[in-house]
Amino acid sequence: MRYAPDRSRKAASSQAYCDELLETIEKAGVSITELSTHLQGQLVAVYPAYDTLFDAFAAPRVRGNPEARTQWAIGQLELAAKASQRLGLSAHVTFSGALAWPYLYPWPQRPAGLVESAFEELARCWKPIIDVFDAAGVDVCYELHPGEDLHDGVTFERFLAAVGGHKRANILYDPSHFVL
Repeated sequence: MRYAPDRSRKAASSQAYCDELLETIEKAGVSITELSTHLQGQLVAVYPAYDTLFDAFAAPRVRGNPEARTQWAIGQLELAAKASQRLGLSAHVTFSGALAWPYLYPWPQRPAGLVESAFEELARCWKPIIDVFDAAGVDVCYELHPGEDLHDGVTFERFLAAVGGHKRANILYDPSHFVL
């Protein structure tokens, strides 16, 4: 069931509504096996860096307020529990949220331009520092490492382009970090 606040609340509070719904779908020759709160479940536990990305899954009135969004999501799950009971369902499907997953996989999908913007900002932060090293005649050697924006050859090349191919921006050679 797509997020439908009025129907969710109504199903949680009205046995008559649920009975009518069950009768309608039975006449159509189908049945409800479970309700789903995948997106609401995802909002129970959002890694803070992803707040803006996940706001799109919440009711407009709680967007921009992570605490309110979490409480809203919990409320949606509680409504779904009651609606499931009224519909005679014994199972419900959802997501758990993702406090650690952002370290492993980009979900939700990144909006267009996000990575480019991040590298532009990274270059903006580092360019003046690299210039100071250049004035001192010293190379800045970045250790390519998982968990860093510069973690492989592709990301280093992107950064190097963002700092204008600066001659002082280099890779620290550590063969152990070149294993994928």
